[in-house]
Amino acid sequence: MQNTQIEKLLLPPSVSTAQEELEIQGKSSIVIVGANGSGKTRLGSWLEFKSQQSRFVHRIAAQKSLLIPDYCQTSSLNAAKNSLFYGYHNENLNESNLKANKQIRRWNQKPNTFLLNDYDKLLVYLFTEEFDKSVKYRQQASVNQQPETPPETSLDIIKRIWEFILPHRELIIRAGKIEVCSGNEESSYHAAEMSDGERVIIYLIGQCLAVKENSIIIIDEPELHLHKALQSRLWDAIETERSDCLFVYLTHDLDFAVTRVNSRKIWLKSYENDKWDWHLISEDLDIREQLLLEIIGSRQPILFVEGDKTSLDFFLFSHLFKNYTIIPNGGSHDVIHATCSFSQLKTLHSLDCKGIIDSDFRTDEQIENLKSKGVFCLDFSEIENLLLSENILKLVAESLCREDVDEIIDKTKHLVFTQMEDEKERLISSIVATQIENNFKTFDAKAIGQSKLQESLNQVCTRIDLSQIYQETQELINRILETKDYSMALRIYDNKGLLPQVTSFFGFKHTKKSPQLINHIKRLLASRDNQRLVETLLELLPEFPEF
Repeated sequence: MQNTQIEKLLLPPSVSTAQEELEIQGKSSIVIVGANGSGKTRLGSWLEFKSQQSRFVHRIAAQKSLLIPDYCQTSSLNAAKNSLFYGYHNENLNESNLKANKQIRRWNQKPNTFLLNDYDKLLVYLFTEEFDKSVKYRQQASVNQQPETPPETSLDIIKRIWEFILPHRELIIRAGKIEVCSGNEESSYHAAEMSDGERVIIYLIGQCLAVKENSIIIIDEPELHLHKALQSRLWDAIETERSDCLFVYLTHDLDFAVTRVNSRKIWLKSYENDKWDWHLISEDLDIREQLLLEIIGSRQPILFVEGDKTSLDFFLFSHLFKNYTIIPNGGSHDVIHATCSFSQLKTLHSLDCKGIIDSDFRTDEQIENLKSKGVFCLDFSEIENLLLSENILKLVAESLCREDVDEIIDKTKHLVFTQMEDEKERLISSIVATQIENNFKTFDAKAIGQSKLQESLNQVCTRIDLSQIYQETQELINRILETKDYSMALRIYDNKGLLPQVTSFFGFKHTKKSPQLINHIKRLLASRDNQRLVETLLELLPEFPEF
């Protein structure tokens, strides 16, 4: 195949004033991402029938039958192509007339909703092409009186890619039918008995191989029926095989979108009255693409939290803030960066973005500064300490019908203060080290020349009075221990080992795989009768502005 000739895609105007560009330069492919109902399929139809590039477009529908006939016959290659691309063949009609009736014959006048049923037409084309090339090869070989390398047919390529994607299966091409041999089994079975995923791989490869050179191939929901582990390998292989074509993927699957590494990405926000609101995603943004796509795909305000989708933060905040899209984003610095970055991209997503993080030894001044940027700090050193607050412990004990509530709380407080006393030196040192590290962040790394760099370093060092910082921190910790200030202890003491130890006070066990106390609290929060727990947890969180 030739190198890509069509390197741009013409889109209809976007109703968004922020996006006036209609001509999108493609690389190997373009990914159009949008939620259900955002008009992806209708945009595909527009490209196929109304775009100036419509003569180059072949669209593969999301709604398609994967029914494979028992056998198929061959026809003329021209008739097979026309039947596949236009839905019918007529010897008396030229290609323009065939295209004019494509919407009726191929799509039954319902290009947005019709269940495409053309697997049989695809197989007729593939076997006809196989027969046509075989005949020409035999004729040429008889003329030359010497054997030549047989030409690779589309069925050969399908077999090669299919077995690359599914290495423990063998695709067997027979006369008029396809069979499969699994593993070391000697017997084979008809392709009609394959899984949806196995059948759709043949279908997708075949459709893409069948199109003319330098086409625009539109694939609606390219991830459909495919295991996530196979999607990237399949489409990488197909794109390599058809490097002359421009692939346009219409998808709502963010995981799939990210696999198209060299693609231009377009966010399709909405569709109404034959008009689309779409945005070209800049390639220059200093933001992870997966995160960016997840944000712009949301229709709710965003709350960034620490951890990942398996973390306690994500679980708690997902249940406490139902009106938000909760996005876990690693550590506190990642949350701060994401919140600030997305707050500056309102022209792209038009959403309010906030963040919530652990206090992590931050000073009141630092907490207020973050709050002005939309990032809110918990009144706890870490999320686990939230569950050790007195009111939460009471609710958990009541849910277990424990009569020794006060004793459990006293044991918990005693544990916290005892271990805090034992770790006092480590805790003080950690707090002091954090404050010193924060001071060094004010160093002017852009200073030029030795004298300026020295001046900047001297200014940082002048602000750092180690003895004073250490003494003030030591006094704070001693005061908390002397007054038994439990809420301050939970705010400042970082020890993830506390919650596992408290688990035993409730008669639970704690292992890494089965943290029974945390699991019990999760069940309470996920239950219908969770109002008191939700209200109590919300009271313990920083004051959060309404979006």
